[in-house]
Amino acid sequence: MSRGPIGARPSSGEGKKSKAWMWVIVFLLLILGVGAWYWQSQNGTSQMGQIASGEYQAVFLDNGQVYFGKLDQSDEDFFVLTNVFYLQSGVAVTETASLSLTKLGAEAHGPEDRMKINVDHILFIEDMKSDSKVVKAIQQYQTK
Repeated sequence: MSRGPIGARPSSGEGKKSKAWMWVIVFLLLILGVGAWYWQSQNGTSQMGQIASGEYQAVFLDNGQVYFGKLDQSDEDFFVLTNVFYLQSGVAVTETASLSLTKLGAEAHGPEDRMKINVDHILFIEDMKSDSKVVKAIQQYQTK
């Protein structure tokens, strides 16, 4: 039985095997991390977050236009806004006078009261309070 000197490393491949297993574990952790990141980016919650169903939202677009209505997410790339209103140009939301909202559909090209909005052009979405000036103006329009 020849053991060799005390404190000497074993001559068998045990050291090489442990290094190989360490690299396998590092590789698997890396694959799991990339997979989790990909799954989150594809299947995680929408970039816009949860939409308050049945409530009115303000949708701010990258062209400076703001639309008001009820928002639903149709798929990853588009939101659908119904019961659509927008402010007439030159009118700010902060004005205390009665708001001059325009209902989508009365334009020359005769659009339906439904918009599909590409999510790439949405800057942000705000849920509106039921007592906001805009919601009150929409409700007033609907009672006429």
